Amino acid sequence: MNQTVNPTIIITGGASGIGFAAAKTFAQKGFNVSLLDLNTDALIKAKDELTETSELIQILPCDITNETQVSDAMDACIERFGQINAVLPSAGIIQDGYFIKTDQQTGKVKKAMSMTQFNSVINVNLTGTFNTLQQAAVRMVNNDWKGVLYVVSSINQGGQLGQLNYVSTKHALALWPKLLVGEFIQQGINGIRVVGISPGYVDTPILQAIKPEIQSSIIKDIGIGRFLKTDEITATLWHIWENKAINATTIEVSGGVVQRGMCK
Repeated sequence: MNQTVNPTIIITGGASGIGFAAAKTFAQKGFNVSLLDLNTDALIKAKDELTETSELIQILPCDITNETQVSDAMDACIERFGQINAVLPSAGIIQDGYFIKTDQQTGKVKKAMSMTQFNSVINVNLTGTFNTLQQAAVRMVNNDWKGVLYVVSSINQGGQLGQLNYVSTKHALALWPKLLVGEFIQQGINGIRVVGISPGYVDTPILQAIKPEIQSSIIKDIGIGRFLKTDEITATLWHIWENKAINATTIEVSGGVVQRGMCK
């Protein structure tokens, strides 16, 4: 085992978006970073782009829904860096669609969200996060490693039409910090904080792929008049790391989003 003095963070979905931005921020702050992602080519590209801190970066292809693969990745991280101090499960997917969709002319149902659409989002966003955090928490508790378990929810955890599957996962995840810290306190587990973050619409490849007219309609409902930047999210993640009083809560970073269509 290569025991190092630097703290270590594991990031899933680390090859792009918020995960990649977090890797860059934490490495620049001196963290060792284990990047997990399903896309091996994207992982290699991500490491190539982190040339200034390449000695601190480890890339590990991994399917977060696979318990064995995640366990092996955790052990590989420990073998390389000696410890785990933070975990950011930023891997997630969307498979949007209405629960049922009717034809405007006939009023009859012409389409519905498939079980594949529903289950795939649940499996990655919810089960994958559970798998990642639990595998890390076991090792942190057993080795008395202090740190932070991050939980990635969404501003849409409060509800968004056409995202029944996605919202179901993000609403649940927003509750996890309070539940998990409660369990930790009850068992005398000290030094491991659990903090969630609910980003708004962030300028990532997923959002950039949306049609321009749809992007414009989204921006109209954002108080700051633009999409968020990834470094605005990672700045919050870093603040959470530094401020030890932040625990058992989920923080929204959205720029102010107006929600439309939802029943009160």
